[in-house]
Amino acid sequence: MSDEKTSFVVPVYAEVWKSDLDRYLEGDLEDIQGGVTLKVGVVPDTYSEYDHYMPVGLVTVNIPCVAERLQSELMALDGAIESEKKESMARLEDLQDRKKKLLALPHWD
Repeated sequence: MSDEKTSFVVPVYAEVWKSDLDRYLEGDLEDIQGGVTLKVGVVPDTYSEYDHYMPVGLVTVNIPCVAERLQSELMALDGAIESEKKESMARLEDLQDRKKKLLALPHWD
């Protein structure tokens, strides 16, 4: 029998917008779609007077095989690359727009 670990357990906490939770509890909302952020493995390290913090429970994470872990990392890298491209393009467009506006100003000799 192998002693190889196949899973681990982590605590999960939720940050929930107070206004959404209050409206849900009062029956004004059928569900809470947005306004919920899950924090896995750690107690929330941010504080906002607009959020409620509550424990969700424990989640068991099944450890995939090496090939699946590598595939997941590749997907995460692809996502990060795309995000960086979008941010870079937005920054580039902003800089070009600023340059265009400056060039449109009357020039002084």
